[in-house]
Order: sequence, then C-alpha cells, then structure tokens
Amino acid sequence: MNTAPNSAANDPVSFADIPAAFHVGSDDVPFADDFGAPGVHLKLLFADPEGGVFAVRIRFEPGVQLPPHHHTGSVYAFTLKGEWSYLEYPETPPNKAGSFLYEPPGSTHTLKVADHAAETDVFYVIHGAMLIQDPAGNVVARLDAASHLRDWPDALRAQGKKVPTIVAGGRVHYTKGE
Repeated sequence: MNTAPNSAANDPVSFADIPAAFHVGSDDVPFADDFGAPGVHLKLLFADPEGGVFAVRIRFEPGVQLPPHHHTGSVYAFTLKGEWSYLEYPETPPNKAGSFLYEPPGSTHTLKVADHAAETDVFYVIHGAMLIQDPAGNVVARLDAASHLRDWPDALRAQGKKVPTIVAGGRVHYTKGE
C-alpha cells in the first residue's frame, strides 16, 4: 500500500484515504449577513490557515464601502454580478459581471460598490491577510484564513443558521458541519 506521512500525527495515511479533489457547493453554503460590516454578506468556501489562503463569496448591498485595507498577499476576484471599484484608482475600469481582477501583494485600497448596482456578487481567493486600516492608516484589524475559520461559523450560529461542511487546510479535510 502507498502511504504518505501524516504531518499532524506522523501516522501513515493511505493515499486512497485522501480525496483527489474536494468539493463544496456554493449554493449549499449560507451567507453570514452583515459580516464585518453592514451590507456585506459572506460565505466561506475554503480556509487554510497554514497555507495562508482562503476563498469567499461575498454579496454586497448597493453603495457599500469597505474601510481601507492592505493585502499582504495576492488576491484573485471574479465578479458574478453587480459593479464595484477602488476609490484610489478611478482610471481603472469598474469590475462588472464577468470581470477578473488580480491584486498583487502589497496593494492598499478602498472597495466601493456602485450605488446603482442592485446587488454585487464576487468570488475571491485571498492569500495572506487583509490589514484593515483606520483613516490615519493605522492597522485596526487583521483578517485572514484563521480569523474567517473562527468568526464565520460563530456569525452563522448567532444568526440561527446551520454551519455547513467546508474545506479546511493544514492536513486538508472537510470541517465538521452541524
């Protein structure tokens, strides 16, 4: 039998026990409403604290503006519907349905959802952390894979929603749903 070391316990694990792929149906995962800010509805699809990456789908209400934030790693965004942009970069075309955006590590910006967009729906893969800043540029919060893996289930429970199974990192596995 082929075996690979289990980094968590150093016990051999059969390759047959490791799925070739992990699947999460986005439509089966609930949004945590007003997650971190009013008008921000977030569902966590994947979080790997050890790898420093997480994937979320966020629905924004019209006119939402996030606080300025700095990314320590790269971000990939795909807009499913609606429209959003960065206040600091008015020359950049707005992100609309079908838009793909890459943000290099070290980018700092203020996300603004168009006032005329009925709803904006975006899928993000975020590497590293988002350092939330106050108006003076001081870091007031750190959002990353670990914080989302901790805070998102708590938000769902507080809203009376069932915590689903998602993919989690480290020794990649499904989390335990409720």
